Amino acid sequence: MKHLDQYAGIFWLVVGGAVTFSSFYYGVGSPSEPGPGFITFLAGGALTVLSLILFVASARSKSPFQRLSHLWAGLETRKVVYILGFLVVYTFLVGPVGFLIMTFLLLFLLFRVQGSYSLKNVLLLSAAATVLSFIVFDQWLGVQLPRGFMGYLLF
Repeated sequence: MKHLDQYAGIFWLVVGGAVTFSSFYYGVGSPSEPGPGFITFLAGGALTVLSLILFVASARSKSPFQRLSHLWAGLETRKVVYILGFLVVYTFLVGPVGFLIMTFLLLFLLFRVQGSYSLKNVLLLSAAATVLSFIVFDQWLGVQLPRGFMGYLLF
């Protein structure tokens, strides 16, 4: 195979086939009476079709052979590592520290690492997104968000 997209097409074809096949375990049902596996069946089928399109399109492409190193050329991999680290730390600390504080800190760090915003805009965006997500999930949808060590003092 001359293109890396062909390998990706094969990988996603296998994943799509596995999702489609495993949806039968839950019961697909029919369009008029869908079962629990109906959505995963459709998603797996769509993934399978799209991966076949990717494989065929990359096989018909006239561009020269690509190396795996070309995929990473020019990318800022250090930022990706930082962001993944922030998300892992957030996952472990959101329970003990609380949703409001950790979400604000996460967004603050993400905006600082990825964006080129001023400190004032980063603080404003982080606070607005945190408050908005709190209103949507806690107040409107009734999701129990982690209160953390501050308990009910904050909300």
